Amino acid sequence: MAQSVSQWTASSLLEALNSAAGLSEEMEFVAAPEAQDVFEVHMKSIGDVVLFVVVSTAQITTTTVLWDRDELEDPEAFEALMLRSHRTLMPLSALSIEKIGDREYHELFGTMSSTSPISEIVEEFKVIAENAIELARELGPKASA
Repeated sequence: MAQSVSQWTASSLLEALNSAAGLSEEMEFVAAPEAQDVFEVHMKSIGDVVLFVVVSTAQITTTTVLWDRDELEDPEAFEALMLRSHRTLMPLSALSIEKIGDREYHELFGTMSSTSPISEIVEEFKVIAENAIELARELGPKASA
């Protein structure tokens, strides 16, 4: 699975992922009909986390929505904790606040080169999903309730 290309597009990466041996047991890949540069990854083996993948000319960005910011008892305290401890808690992922509709959500993401080998891309999917599960368990809305 060490396949790499000069530069991935969403369609070439999606095709390579769908044909990679053994991945269909762990992940399901779904093209987004409304956008050619986006697809979803359903992490069947890691808590059914849904990842959104955007492929541009320079980078591949993988994101997952964690929870509505208002679901946390003290969102500012959570954000301060993450800013102070991000490098040790999740060195390969980053946290952002994204506005979806009229609500704000915490989102976990990672970015890599659009020339990365497919094995590294698959590893990125796993790391983001595992970090999302760990954050939800340790610091998410139900953990603080």
